[in-house]
Amino acid sequence: MLTGHGNIKLYLYRFNIITSPACPCGKNDKITDHLLYECELLEMQRHSLKIAVSKSGGWPTSKNTLISKHHKSFKRFVNSIPFDNLG
Repeated sequence: MLTGHGNIKLYLYRFNIITSPACPCGKNDKITDHLLYECELLEMQRHSLKIAVSKSGGWPTSKNTLISKHHKSFKRFVNSIPFDNLG
């Protein structure tokens, strides 16, 4: 997810696998930063990540900090994203 590869709409769009990179929330393209920090459809999943990060720093935090200091919480967040249901 951090590299923008995989089941991210912008990545799939770039290779003409899908016809649009737009996120179903209608606010932005479905890119990593949007999923991590903005997408309203992932607010519940993001809440747990925010709590874990806030214990030792502020939110939002950098992707580098997520993987270096909050790897387990970040992994839980990514695994909780219903990629198939987000179009």
